[in-house]
Amino acid sequence: MLNINAIKEYACTLGFDSVRITSAGAFPEAERAIKERIAQGLMAGLPWFTAERAEVSCYPDALLPEAQSIIALAMFYLSEQPAEQTDDVPRGRISRYAWGDDYHDVMERKLDVLDEWLVARGGRQRCYVDTGPVLERDFAALAGAGWHGKSTMLIHPRLGTWFFLAELLTTLALTPDAAQPDRCG
Repeated sequence: MLNINAIKEYACTLGFDSVRITSAGAFPEAERAIKERIAQGLMAGLPWFTAERAEVSCYPDALLPEAQSIIALAMFYLSEQPAEQTDDVPRGRISRYAWGDDYHDVMERKLDVLDEWLVARGGRQRCYVDTGPVLERDFAALAGAGWHGKSTMLIHPRLGTWFFLAELLTTLALTPDAAQPDRCG
């Protein structure tokens, strides 16, 4: 079996701030909850969020046949406030997550490198950064990257909520990390 610490250390050298692992088992309870929300009309305005999407997103092997594990990765994005402007020119405010390069592109490049590294060690992978039918926060919570806050955001014990998530489904059988306890009773 591939050394879990080697994977985590390598991913951190690529710029990921948290690397956690969970099994790629089915999540039928999540499928039921999503389908109930759809039936109750709670997904109005999200026409792409269908019962079929729920079925795929809750069964990782539907996305990657023979998927064994999910590597949940996070990148911290909290940065310093820009200097205040002293002139009288009106300016808008932009959310911090959008201050830098597009995180999809940044993380996808890093995931591609990690994917190649894992291919060389016998794995087949599928990578996602907000781009597919994956339960990003749920997978990350199961992997121990954090717990769900009352706002439904994932809270990491060190990064808070200031991070982007990515998932890498793999055919490699990796030892899962323990989930974090729920701290938002």
